[in-house]
Amino acid sequence: MSQESRESGDSRESGARRGWRFLLPVGVGLVLLLLSAGLFATVPGELAERNAYATAPPCPTGSRSDACTTTVPATVNGTEDEPSGKTVHHWLLVTERGTDTERRARRVRMDGSEPVYDSVRAGDEVELTYWRGEIRTVRFRAAAQETWESPEGNWRFPLGAGLFLLPFALMVWWLVWWHRCRYTSTTYNRLWQLTVAVVTGTVVSCVGILGSMVGRDVPNALLITAAAVLPAAGLGALCAWCQQRRTNRAAATVSSIVPVPPTDKRCMRAAVLGDVPYSVDGFDHLVVGDGRPATTPDPDGRVARRTLPETLVVQHVRALRPDDPQFWKQAFKYDAAVIECRDGEHTVLIAIARRGAPLALGALVKPSSSSPTTAGSGQHQHPDERPTCADEHPTCADEHHTSANAGRTDGA
Repeated sequence: MSQESRESGDSRESGARRGWRFLLPVGVGLVLLLLSAGLFATVPGELAERNAYATAPPCPTGSRSDACTTTVPATVNGTEDEPSGKTVHHWLLVTERGTDTERRARRVRMDGSEPVYDSVRAGDEVELTYWRGEIRTVRFRAAAQETWESPEGNWRFPLGAGLFLLPFALMVWWLVWWHRCRYTSTTYNRLWQLTVAVVTGTVVSCVGILGSMVGRDVPNALLITAAAVLPAAGLGALCAWCQQRRTNRAAATVSSIVPVPPTDKRCMRAAVLGDVPYSVDGFDHLVVGDGRPATTPDPDGRVARRTLPETLVVQHVRALRPDDPQFWKQAFKYDAAVIECRDGEHTVLIAIARRGAPLALGALVKPSSSSPTTAGSGQHQHPDERPTCADEHPTCADEHHTSANAGRTDGA
């Protein structure tokens, strides 16, 4: 009874840990959503300021007011390009006509370089439009260009940033739900859901910020973003199909792996995972062909070797699964086989590149035992058809029968 209570307590503790683990991404999604909402909330104010400037009447001669615009003539003194990181700030140097040069010289930052900034030269006459104490527009002949202080395009950044963050917030929440409700029972056949969501959300986010930069107004920017949803979903479906095809091909390749006894010493990149003394962080190589297989951090396999014991028994070989450690997928780029073994009561997993899996199997499998089963392929006898333990020793028959059933269960 005490053991059952202990197991129940461990289960509750494990569930609590899983619950806390999901709070972080949920919080990240909430922060992104609030940031997006805050940015959207500033857009109406920016649009109101733009409309106020666009509809402001000219001020009466000799007067200035925040409710009207004032246009004064000026002479161009030159231009100045100021590098700033990966961008360039464009400054127009002017002097208002009929005033003291030192007192009324202006350095105006332009919004881009066209059409006025690239056209003017020193000595050209331009017109400066003031509104609320700042130069908002510069006119040269028939062309007009907004300055950096103009409210004309101030709505673009908060709208674009909001459209960029909103799909990511929704995507984070969807991934949390998927991971919590579907991940534990998901196979590679259902990973298309994850791929489609990630690709669609990423593309729509990028198109959203691009649409706000090139759209004529807010409705046009929103229309550009909405129009990208279906093509983005199609791209996600295509990526999911390619991923599924690659995964199926990888699984088929793993199913054909057979033991090949090593003829010389080989040190291969591998990872051993399990509650056993030879599963050590940093021991990322497997030495075969030099006595018993051993794990080591040494790429040459000369020092710090930990031998895999005789009690380690191969169960079967399979491809990578979603619940395998993430660093395996990064280290082997999904081009890996996982050898599932048992060492007494402990499960031991050995991840290794496919090209090295036959040698690892050959070093682990005893010549008198049957070959390991491969996931989804049933049970196969070793090609040399040597007698099994059950054939030589009848007392081993029950143990051999149990092992075969376990192999069939894993393969299923």
